[in-house]
Amino acid sequence: MGDYAGAKAAIRQRLVDNWTVTRLTFENETPADPWPPTEADPDAPDLPRLVPWAHLEIASTRSQMRGAGKPGSQVWQTLGFILVHVFVRSGTGDAQATAYANTIGEIFRGKVFYDNGDGCYVRTWAPRVDEGGPATTDADIAWANTGNWFRVTMSCPFEYWHRG
Repeated sequence: MGDYAGAKAAIRQRLVDNWTVTRLTFENETPADPWPPTEADPDAPDLPRLVPWAHLEIASTRSQMRGAGKPGSQVWQTLGFILVHVFVRSGTGDAQATAYANTIGEIFRGKVFYDNGDGCYVRTWAPRVDEGGPATTDADIAWANTGNWFRVTMSCPFEYWHRG
């Protein structure tokens, strides 16, 4: 039988399986070295260049019963958002971050997955890409607030359906 932890894992796996363009980071996990992600700069070999990366965040907004019945046969729904924050170097414009966020959004647009036939599944809706901004305020990813990053976020509403 599916559960919300499994639904979150399925969201993560869908991103991992379909996005290989940048490094990914995840909530409450220490990113792999080198951190921040860098590449060699042929014009300045002693100063590695920061490279784009993306961070997955899953936020539930509410859970509710959607169908009456005996315990074990009731239909429950958890609503939330899949948020993928794309970071690029400050001063490089927003085109690359916006393009990456848009492509990531298409991974989740109108999909049904984590469906094992037991009445549990994840359904996603239309993604939205924001206008972006510097990743330096308290409203952004706190541990990325170094002033070196510009952030664009893709948000996609999801529903997790569960029989229980």
